[in-house]
Amino acid sequence: MTAKSRRLVLILCFLFFVVASPVVLLYTMGYRWDSGLKLYGTGGLYIASSVSGSKIFVNNKEEKETGFLQNDLFLQSLMPGKYSVLITKDDYWPWSKKLAVKEKLVTEARAFMVPSNPNGKIILRENFSPLESSQYEEILNILNNLKKPLDKKATDAQKDLYYSRLSSNSKEKIWWDPQTNKIWAEWLSDSNSLPYFFCDDKNCSSQLLIYELKTLIKNIDFYPNRKDLIIFAMQNSIYAIEIDGRGGRNIQPVYKGKDPIFTVYSKDNFLYILDDQNLIQINLK
Repeated sequence: MTAKSRRLVLILCFLFFVVASPVVLLYTMGYRWDSGLKLYGTGGLYIASSVSGSKIFVNNKEEKETGFLQNDLFLQSLMPGKYSVLITKDDYWPWSKKLAVKEKLVTEARAFMVPSNPNGKIILRENFSPLESSQYEEILNILNNLKKPLDKKATDAQKDLYYSRLSSNSKEKIWWDPQTNKIWAEWLSDSNSLPYFFCDDKNCSSQLLIYELKTLIKNIDFYPNRKDLIIFAMQNSIYAIEIDGRGGRNIQPVYKGKDPIFTVYSKDNFLYILDDQNLIQINLK
């Protein structure tokens, strides 16, 4: 190769480097080109499922089946827009959302999967004798107190204790209004650290209206081991609903009986239900 040819090769390599470098840099920064060669920034989608063996679908395509060690899905380099997410597993209620992916951001969501036939057992039946119920005395006292109507002369502090619940880290608060039968959630910590699940399709807020019912609410609490889920009792049923309002709130049945009242016992995080003179324990973990 002559000196002139070598110079030409070096010049061409230099020109290729000058042209390609910005393209490679933009690509590594998450930018892509659409069919019309218009430059756009990409985003990501992170979905977690609490149940091993769940199938995660994005836009009707199965992307992953979760395992014991990997219970999440991360998709990157996605074009901004709406993505439908569906998570299913046999013997569980399905969970679905339509989530917005934005440029240079990762959209996060955590599914909740409630068994269609929860693993429950009757602990005590009908007339609870002192010997039988001794180990569950505290739980029975909690449930019996929840069944009693609040004293009309109750103070504001007593009303707050009766109608509201705090999460384990005291950053989230939920309550219901007995006059309007509305369920609310509130973020009590720094507004700059507002979690993603305090958002709906319009905006994010430290206080959200979660659900409005036409029937009397009997009790609410946080779902076991979750601070983004609410469990509530009405009429003859118990339901779970998520605080996250993006793409609509999922609501799933937990229990159906006659006239249940429940508590999530803090010492073991089991759901205890008092219904038709039976004390029932359900493991939702």
